[in-house]
Amino acid sequence: MGSWDGAETCELVGLYLLDKISAIISPSHVGLYRDDGLAIINNATGPMLCRIEKELHEMFKAEGLKISVEIMDRVTNFLDVTLDLHEKSFKPYRKPNDTPMYINCHSNHPRNVIKNIPKAVEKRLSSISSSTEKFDGASKDYQKALEKSGYSEKITYKPPTTGPSNKKRSRRRKITWWNPPFNASVSTNIGYKFLQLLEKHFPKQHKLHKIINRNTIKLSYSCTPNLGTLIKRHNNRILQDREPNTKKQCNCRNPNDCSLNGQCLVESIVYEANISTGSNSFVYVGLTEGPFKTRFSNHKQSFTNIKHRTSTELSKKVWDLKEAGTPHKITWRILEKASCYRGGGKLCNLCTAEKLHILLNPAAINKRSEMVSKCRHRNKFIVKNVKA
Repeated sequence: MGSWDGAETCELVGLYLLDKISAIISPSHVGLYRDDGLAIINNATGPMLCRIEKELHEMFKAEGLKISVEIMDRVTNFLDVTLDLHEKSFKPYRKPNDTPMYINCHSNHPRNVIKNIPKAVEKRLSSISSSTEKFDGASKDYQKALEKSGYSEKITYKPPTTGPSNKKRSRRRKITWWNPPFNASVSTNIGYKFLQLLEKHFPKQHKLHKIINRNTIKLSYSCTPNLGTLIKRHNNRILQDREPNTKKQCNCRNPNDCSLNGQCLVESIVYEANISTGSNSFVYVGLTEGPFKTRFSNHKQSFTNIKHRTSTELSKKVWDLKEAGTPHKITWRILEKASCYRGGGKLCNLCTAEKLHILLNPAAINKRSEMVSKCRHRNKFIVKNVKA
């Protein structure tokens, strides 16, 4: 829990546990959301409930987990709702010392986000309140929090509508979303300009108009990190730079023969291979997550073993020069150091840096398709690829 993919992992574990619980409690009478569960057992005696509690503890213990169980409750708190079987009612619930807090109305967020915060609070409180009295009893703290953040709107009880929806059935389209970062200090209407570019470069007569148009390409702003996050990142970067690097940079027998000038063991880098033939030169941009020396060994193998001739664009060029009898020399250098993808992260800085350097060097022999390729470092974090 807490990582970007923690919710998905929790869902998988929850489905597995629900399957195990179904042998103890009827599947239609038990539910699970993340790490909170709720079960209803009708006409059960005290000894029967105690036996079920014991079986649940044993089942979770067999899976290496612990669980706390509360039985014979007719009033319980589940997530942000208090359920009362005595009064047959429900109302909002907050944990002790949990004070509501919202972003300021003048915060650096898209206007539609700020505008909809009071509406979202009102809608949620109304949906978990069984009556106006329950709503009024819980809404005071939320109203104070909104006013403290600069909102003047008053939240009122609006019971959710029941009945058939009048929403028209819409045809599903394959939509590609673009999420530019939002900043209130930018006066240019980025969204409007972007849609104008779509219409300009992909008109109705264009062969790609069917897949690239206003109906298939949508825009939604993403929020930029707050000041606290920026300061924390800056401090972490400064502290890391101050830590002495005691890791060995090269293990070559003769450091003068090192392919990367005494840095062959460096990791997570974007590198450049320059092929010089005297009259011409060719540039190849690559990356490696592990030590460069391992990647360099793979390159050398592709230069000597014809079976690996097509493994990279670099090996293809080397073999073309060898077959043409053209003498050549390859030199290597580091272009950039970047962090690789981590489990739960949003992006891979290493892959992004490589694509940037390919883009900035039009003469590179890399394929243009490499700039739109997916990050291969994510694969080892996919559940099906995790080795037990």
